Amino acid sequence: MTDVHCHVRWQEWDIEDWVAHFTALGVDRVWALAWESWWRRMRGEYELPTGDVEEAAAAHPELFVPFCCIDPREADFDARFDYYIEQGFRGFGEVKLRLRVDNDDVQRIYARCGEVGWPVLFHMDRCLQPGGQWYMANVERLEPMLRKYPDTVFIGHGPGWWAEISGDADEVKTAYPSGPVADGGRLPRLLHEYDNLYADISAGSGHNALSRDLDFGRQFVIDLQDRLLYGTDNHDTQHIELLRAMDLPTEVFEKVTERNARRLVP
Repeated sequence: MTDVHCHVRWQEWDIEDWVAHFTALGVDRVWALAWESWWRRMRGEYELPTGDVEEAAAAHPELFVPFCCIDPREADFDARFDYYIEQGFRGFGEVKLRLRVDNDDVQRIYARCGEVGWPVLFHMDRCLQPGGQWYMANVERLEPMLRKYPDTVFIGHGPGWWAEISGDADEVKTAYPSGPVADGGRLPRLLHEYDNLYADISAGSGHNALSRDLDFGRQFVIDLQDRLLYGTDNHDTQHIELLRAMDLPTEVFEKVTERNARRLVP
């Protein structure tokens, strides 16, 4: 299996803790993601630097697939991007910035990644109250980017992303909606219409979206089996347990847990 969402120094775990964890689960390939943000750095808040990813991939190249993250507002963005290409990095993420998903600076990421064939994994939130948490809003602004950068693979993740599985997302004012999924969700439509768009099922948001309405969730996985990627963003096992409980056809299970990720990052 491939887990597409891991931060190698997160939740008080270090690199060797993750190696032991994934070995026990039978996961033999892991996308190691960073998270860097100029805004957080200026506020003295924590980041998940690309240097940690580089260290993990050097120590365990058979397991960790390195992804870089560079705030596109940094003066050395292009120089660092070129450096990570030379070092054998394979993707960009996690993009989690307090900017709109179509911001001009963020588009620098999409353009460069399209040139070199790197997928871009981004976190999307919604601002549900004044001053609340939000990143990379929103899905309506994403669609023009999918058309403008057809050579760039976009991978969505996060509460603001997965809320859009349901057609009533605009009316629901919670990060983790519950209950039946309403028809007409923007997310299923976009995943069906755009070949360069994928979804990362990791974290509580992805698990919640697929489990809140189990009949819908199972059919969603089957219908979009070529667009979904297994990830955890944590050291629990709830995502693989959910996929196994769905009793999916073997081919569908293998695509979501391995083959789709291998296709994007051979």
